[in-house]
Amino acid sequence: MFSSLSPGRKIILQLAVVLGLCATALIIIMILTRLNPVTNSHQVRFEVEASGGFAVITLQAGQVLISKPATITVPWSKTVQLSTGTEIYLTASNPTQTGKITCRITLDGQAWKEESAVAPKSGVACAGIVP
Repeated sequence: MFSSLSPGRKIILQLAVVLGLCATALIIIMILTRLNPVTNSHQVRFEVEASGGFAVITLQAGQVLISKPATITVPWSKTVQLSTGTEIYLTASNPTQTGKITCRITLDGQAWKEESAVAPKSGVACAGIVP
């Protein structure tokens, strides 16, 4: 069928087939990218649990900042949207120095960072960089 074509026409036909395959692959990639967009933002949830009913925390998470130690009732949580690359720090201490204290960070609903301590150790820290 193609044996009657000249060598020049065979090359043009081969190039057309290759270009058609490349265009098809590019269209498929564009469609998949729109269906599953790459996100640069994540839902981050901070949690603190402690014996004794309250804890003292500090938090740095982008624009969310509790730089001076703040007393909170437990269990405590805060959820924020953060960009990829944001550095986050959560510290918690149990001023009663009894029982257990836990800090936890979840990323898009999945467990990510967690630390617990039992008295006499009274403080924990959870930190990371949002992937």
